[in-house]
Amino acid sequence: MINLSGQVIVARPVRVLDVRWHSLADTVRLCWEEARPVVQVAFLLRFAVGAVSAGQLPQSLGRAVLGMASLWCAVVCAYLLNGVTDVHEDRVNGSRRPIARGDLAEATAARGTVLLACASLLLGGLAGPAVVAWTAAFLVLGWAYSADPVKAKCSSGRCAAVVFGLGATAYGAGVAASGGAWTGTGALVAGVMSAWMALVGAVTKDLGDVSGDAAGGRRTVAVVRGPAAARALAVAGALAVGAAAPALALLWAPPALTVAVPVALGSLWVVVRVLRGARREGDGRAERRGAYRAFMVTQYAANLTALTGLALAGLLG
Repeated sequence: MINLSGQVIVARPVRVLDVRWHSLADTVRLCWEEARPVVQVAFLLRFAVGAVSAGQLPQSLGRAVLGMASLWCAVVCAYLLNGVTDVHEDRVNGSRRPIARGDLAEATAARGTVLLACASLLLGGLAGPAVVAWTAAFLVLGWAYSADPVKAKCSSGRCAAVVFGLGATAYGAGVAASGGAWTGTGALVAGVMSAWMALVGAVTKDLGDVSGDAAGGRRTVAVVRGPAAARALAVAGALAVGAAAPALALLWAPPALTVAVPVALGSLWVVVRVLRGARREGDGRAERRGAYRAFMVTQYAANLTALTGLALAGLLG
């Protein structure tokens, strides 16, 4: 293009593309942030533990990678959907995630869940029929947790059942992607850690979200019977899982002690944080969520020790 003075002006369509690319990149980043990166990593750890729990390393690295990518898409889909359906409660609770603070439009996030579900099933199909079955089950459970008509998040009982299933399907997807089969050790590890999620994580999470849950019409134990009842339930769940895990490992599958010991120690930590939170309930949401943070650190530690121990066993075996 030449202007009136005879100078050549070069059009710059690249600038428009740059703007669009940055906009898309920002949307992807916000969706990833909304879907709780710490939780995403926890689910990928569960998958990895499942993949090495068969007593050998995965038979095909490519299938394992595809399976992990499939599960990751399903996890982001489920938690992005949860953010879309929880926006009112999150704002009441003072959440700073992108949808609650207004940086990510609900409609955009909803469209993202559809794309992620399709990507999850496609990648799972490439990894094999067993992987796509476990991934599809995870997607169904993720929908049941947040959306009508099940909306398991509104009831402590339904929530515990669905959360247990979400944990179990993540481990199952790892087993399927490895090309191996369930072992006694793998089943015990998956059962203990899924119970830890259902009986401890799902309850302690509610301790910091009572106001928002009540505003959203939920009927959790913390809302219906009060925080004291929820704390008692959290303590009972932590002690039950913490005591059962090492006992079952010693009786049934000693290699599972790599999970059982951290869980037993973590259960005591959760109890301490629950009791401390009861004494300092007026100190704010951060203090009330102390028990949930103890739950989260414990599950990271347990999965990491299990992954290390089982992977070494597979290499040596």
